[in-house]
Formats: sequence, C-alpha cells, structure tokens
Amino acid sequence: MADKASPADVGQRLQQLRDWEAAAQREVDQLSAELAAVQQRLTAAREQVELLGRLIRLTEQEPRGSASIATPATSDWSVRADLEGYVEQVLEAAAKPMHISDIRHALIERGVPLPGRGDEANIIVRLSRASETFTRTARGTYALASWGLPSMPPRRSRRRAAGR
Repeated sequence: MADKASPADVGQRLQQLRDWEAAAQREVDQLSAELAAVQQRLTAAREQVELLGRLIRLTEQEPRGSASIATPATSDWSVRADLEGYVEQVLEAAAKPMHISDIRHALIERGVPLPGRGDEANIIVRLSRASETFTRTARGTYALASWGLPSMPPRRSRRRAAGR
C-alpha cells in the first residue's frame, strides 16, 4: 500500500507549484515587453526600407540633371505613401470587391503600417474620404470606383431626442 502524503507535504508541493507559476508568469510578462519593443523596431525598419525604396524609384525616374522630386499627385501607387494606394493595389490584385476584414488582413500580410490603432474603422474612414477611388458596394465591402459597380447608399444615422 502506497504511503499517502501528509498535509504538510501537500501544502509544500502546492506552494512550490505556485512559485513556479509565478516565475513562469514573470517570464511571460518580460518576454511580452521585449516582443513589443522588437515589433516597434521592426515596424520602424520596414517603414525606413519602404521610404528608401521610394526614394530610389523617384531618383531613377528623374531625368538626368533634374533635381526635382515627383509630386504626390502622381498616379503610380508605389510613389504614393498613403494607405489608399496600398488598398488600391490589394483590390486590383483580388480583381473583386473585398470585405474590410480581408483588406486589413492583406495589408498586414504586406507589412503596411495601418493608421491609428490599426483597426478596421481607421481603414474605413480613409476609404470613405477617397470616394473618387473607392466605392462601398455592400456593408463592409469595398471596390474600386473605376469598376463601375453600384454604390451602396450611406447609412443615415438616427438622432435620439433629448431627454430620452
């Protein structure tokens, strides 16, 4: 017959497990902080690579002896640093309307820095401001305006009466 552990032994083992758990949690917290710092550095480095690439492309496109820099009105998306250019590229590659969550996922996969907190609402605001380029074809679904698809009318907000 196996000896049963005394209550003191059980308590000691339980305390040892709690100590291990606390140590593991401290390690998780430390690694999470380190990861956040590395992610910030990675985002900054990607942005730097993108900017240097754009500068190289701009320099290659300049005629010899010209010191001017291309204006932001250039229609080539690679010259535009804005989010709209990247979304336009994503939609062109898909060749069909896409839901905002799919657009956001594609932008993240491409390493595109997202505005604000990086949520879908921030992207929607930017797309709605570029109505000459994008059209809302259904709830949360966007297409290029050049495709000529019918646009879904904007939702009218309801105002609540005062005192309700």
